[in-house]
Amino acid sequence: MADLPYLSGGEQTTINSTITELFPALAFNSRVHPSTADEMEEFINNLDLSSNGASKAFVNNSNVESAKEYITKMSRIRPAMKKTKLENAVGILNWIYEYDHQRPIEKVVWGYREKPTGVPNNHAGDIFIMFKNKKIHPKIMGISLKAGTSKSKEPKLNSYVATTMRKPAWKKKYPRAVEELKRELWDDVYSKIPGLPKSVNKDNYLVLSSTRQTPNKVLQEKILNLFKYDNLVFEALYVRMNTICRNKLISMINGDVNATKEWIEDEFRLEKKDVEVPMMLVKAIGSTAQSSATDPLREFLPAVQSVNAYLKPLSVQEWFIDIKGSNNQKMTLTMTIRSDSEYREAKQKGKLGAFTMLKLLYRG
Repeated sequence: MADLPYLSGGEQTTINSTITELFPALAFNSRVHPSTADEMEEFINNLDLSSNGASKAFVNNSNVESAKEYITKMSRIRPAMKKTKLENAVGILNWIYEYDHQRPIEKVVWGYREKPTGVPNNHAGDIFIMFKNKKIHPKIMGISLKAGTSKSKEPKLNSYVATTMRKPAWKKKYPRAVEELKRELWDDVYSKIPGLPKSVNKDNYLVLSSTRQTPNKVLQEKILNLFKYDNLVFEALYVRMNTICRNKLISMINGDVNATKEWIEDEFRLEKKDVEVPMMLVKAIGSTAQSSATDPLREFLPAVQSVNAYLKPLSVQEWFIDIKGSNNQKMTLTMTIRSDSEYREAKQKGKLGAFTMLKLLYRG
């Protein structure tokens, strides 16, 4: 049997996150301490997820089944990437054990989709530390995990354009934002695809549901032809598409400072302290990990009185949000909208194939 292709795009990202989030929880709950990437992989491959220790990491059986799927697919991650993520998992596990010495931990729970009892559903934590002593606040602490180098700046918001427009902060103010974006993209991008028959129109070129989008198959064929035979026009339309998406979010942000602040508060993974379930940011660097001491955005956000979002000149994907307080105090947030993957015949979800779902990142 021919070797299966390595995973890419969103599927690879999910497996990577599983390694750095779930694997340390499984190891800690099983009271084992792998010290290398190979030892961590060996531990996971021999682990019974229904065992007393491992099962504590899961909110429900559905998440156990998801874990089994992702662990099975780990072999389809490129070897260098897999080793890096396993090293990160070791680093995060080391950090958990160090924290356990400061305040004893009962268990660590994976916040994959559903959250543990006592944690708000919209909490941005990736894993949750449940402390042994329930009489001392907090009883639970959320951990937002990132992986990188000592100088790298990982995205603190990692979402998609349409997903963001459906968030409560924006849904209240702009209930038809996704439909409006769909119309703008048709008018200026997808209606310009060469050879498109009249049967494909602004209504049926993309079908939207509450969370998903389904592209017209005829349109997909024409996009593929454009990619193969006139890549210059393909790329030019992608630049136009990206600009439309950035401008749409910019207009929403500039239209309501309160909605913008609510969105940042809910979605930017701010380090939260004065809440029932506080959150700490932890960054894995190789086989070590460290927590961030302060979050300047969290400190400044309550003082913000105005916002101004704008495109970065000459950039295809970057843009900025200036948030301003009194006395000319200002903080600039670096944002990116880009394709989650390259467009290719085997997987037509990148660039023009993304439609309303280009990747949206807050980089710091």
